Amino acid sequence: MRAAHVILVGAWLTCAGGAAAQPGEQAREGMAYRVLFNFDFRRTFVNAEPVRFYGFRIGAQRGKDIVAVGFYGLGDAYLRRDVELDGLGTRDLNTNFDYVGLTYERLLVDAKRWQIGVPVALGLGNYKTSYRDSADVFRAWSTNELVPVEATLHVDYNVFWWAFIGVGGGYRHVLAADRDVTVSLSDWTYYIKAGLRFGEIVKRARKEFLRNDGS
Repeated sequence: MRAAHVILVGAWLTCAGGAAAQPGEQAREGMAYRVLFNFDFRRTFVNAEPVRFYGFRIGAQRGKDIVAVGFYGLGDAYLRRDVELDGLGTRDLNTNFDYVGLTYERLLVDAKRWQIGVPVALGLGNYKTSYRDSADVFRAWSTNELVPVEATLHVDYNVFWWAFIGVGGGYRHVLAADRDVTVSLSDWTYYIKAGLRFGEIVKRARKEFLRNDGS
């Protein structure tokens, strides 16, 4: 799974950096790449119960197109009580879920204060469970590799030129070898996020440095 994560990140770097190595083309089209960075705080459902995800995303924007890679995990392990496990009987079952996702987003609106976009994400992750034994210690039970596919709609508001907040929602379908895992994790998702216009910060800092250096 770690190798798959490396492949996914490498694909993002190729998408974000390949065209950036062509400054002549950028100059002709008048569109430079902007670096994006934001934290995501997501709420979704597992077995129809709400859970929290925390994560962050880095990406590059050119015109109305954004390519980004995000890293996400459950804020707190999801605990189900009195679950019937084969060969063990009734146990409390703890669940952890984390993944890395590659996102392509098309902006529908990219104004001074507002952004509205439609991101589509493909991820790779792990779904791990552990049970509580008679000594009140959690023991590993199962591990499933997952491929989350997610489509959402989001709205961002630029609070300052360098910072924004946003909300969004959509649907996540999870592909897994275990059908029960697919059913448990495939559901509606919604989120709030806060981020930095990192590219703008660097650009303004560079301009200020060059101006002071030349004075």
